[in-house]
Amino acid sequence: MFIINACVFLVILLLVPALNSKNYSTSVSIKQGTLEGSVRKTWGGRTIFAFQGIPYAEPPIGNRRFQPPLPAQPWEGVLNATKSHPFCPQSDVFRNDLQVYGKENCLFLNVYAPNVTDEQYPLPVIVFIHGGGFISDSGNPELYGPDILLDKDLVLVTVNYRLGALGFLSLEDDILPGNNGLKDQNIALLWVRDNIESFGGDPGKITIFGNSAGGASVYYHILSPLSRGLFHATISSSGIATSPWALAKPGEGRAAARKLAKSLNCSASSSEEIVKCLQGVDAHDIVRLVQNLMEFHYECSIPHRPVIEPKNPGAFISDHPIDIIKSGEFSQVPYMLGLTANDGALKSAAIYANHSLVERLNNEFEDIVPIMLFYGDQNFKQRITAIIRKFYFNDRSIGNDTKSELTDVLTDGYFYYPQRATSEIHAKYSSQPVYFYLFGYKGTLRASAYFGDPTYDYGVCHCDDLNYILNHQYMSSYRPTEADLKMNNLMTTLLYNFAKTGKPTPEITSVLKTQWKALKDNEFRYYSIIGPDDVTMRDRLFEDRYNFWKKLDIYPKLQSEGEPISNVI
Repeated sequence: MFIINACVFLVILLLVPALNSKNYSTSVSIKQGTLEGSVRKTWGGRTIFAFQGIPYAEPPIGNRRFQPPLPAQPWEGVLNATKSHPFCPQSDVFRNDLQVYGKENCLFLNVYAPNVTDEQYPLPVIVFIHGGGFISDSGNPELYGPDILLDKDLVLVTVNYRLGALGFLSLEDDILPGNNGLKDQNIALLWVRDNIESFGGDPGKITIFGNSAGGASVYYHILSPLSRGLFHATISSSGIATSPWALAKPGEGRAAARKLAKSLNCSASSSEEIVKCLQGVDAHDIVRLVQNLMEFHYECSIPHRPVIEPKNPGAFISDHPIDIIKSGEFSQVPYMLGLTANDGALKSAAIYANHSLVERLNNEFEDIVPIMLFYGDQNFKQRITAIIRKFYFNDRSIGNDTKSELTDVLTDGYFYYPQRATSEIHAKYSSQPVYFYLFGYKGTLRASAYFGDPTYDYGVCHCDDLNYILNHQYMSSYRPTEADLKMNNLMTTLLYNFAKTGKPTPEITSVLKTQWKALKDNEFRYYSIIGPDDVTMRDRLFEDRYNFWKKLDIYPKLQSEGEPISNVI
């Protein structure tokens, strides 16, 4: 962060040329008022302008808690936009840090713009939506900084949105329909459309890009009538709305909300009374209590996630994602999606960092796996669990020699199967191209160490692809290799091309030597990124595992026709 006092600021203005004749600089006027930002440098040494902590919605506090967001009001004077503002209340369950952080007044976004010549404006825009399972993380630069991506000629926006029960509590009725975290993102997109030109961005070339829960959020915006027309291309990294952790089944949201209300002494007969009571509870107490409802690791801290809302004019989504796709009533824009080769290490590394969790998983496999994979309500869950144990573990005990197998189960169930199955359905009903990728580059940084276990090579973990797009505070001692830097250039070039043209490889270059071909009807193919000089188009990806999940009747909307495997074996 750069906090610039008056003297230093004047010196910087003398040293750094104005953006161009349109006078883009650290002082920008938008519809709400005037902002004073700061100057920072990218990894490539480029000067960029940073505007942090811009309010895009009214504070969701008091009687605004659990309500849809309202656009932020104008301010008087000059707003200090030189530092991060609070992120939304949360605890970092993915790293087993159960302390509660954050403030409810958290609906801020950040804008980063490069200093380029007049002829290059307006620039394509990427709006990044952070992940964190709808329960943690933020868009602040400590976690998602601009210093890699902004070596390209584009404007970057990162967004904070409400999390956990504060963002996704739902009684599945008209009083508390839910999805307020997604509605926050929607209001942020409206803000971007209306204001981004003031930062040199092109409101006609907005790409939304999300990782994990952010990737699922991107897909929800594709589906939602509220977000139609607010973007022109989309990217989902390791997450989609049809992932089991990204969509509550009918009744689950209501049950979770009533359970939370009861635990906070807010049980009541009417939804109005429940909401009013919960609005009076300390926000940190709500976050803290959700932790106490965990059954195994952090599964049951995600009971408050997106839901299918009752049909009304303000609903964000009111049908199942697959039904919406098959109806054709969704945003017809280019779509890029993919995953890392070992995405499931997000969770397996955390489990293996705690020996007691490994023992418990082995001893209670039949009870825990249905919770982990979100099929605990299935009639044949014991049979399904036995089939999974046979296929992945060959009925072996869960121990130190099954780290890769557990990672594969979680990779397939959480990420690969729902993403591939949905992408094939999406491509069939979309008039725009769908591009699929697998990121398999083993670079210097490994997120599996961040998630808990630095002692084992889990492969290419969840979020490892982001290390070559957005920088974060854990890179302070990072010394990238030449291959890492080339991967930075490859990944950011793909994103820049896609944001500018809707095609990741509009032409073959020395950086992008292989054309990325879109999916076709009945023909799955993907861009395999193994190294900066090892990028190919392929058509077979974990085929035995994919075919196994196609017949495993856990996700009925994605399941292929034919008898489910749980009835056959």
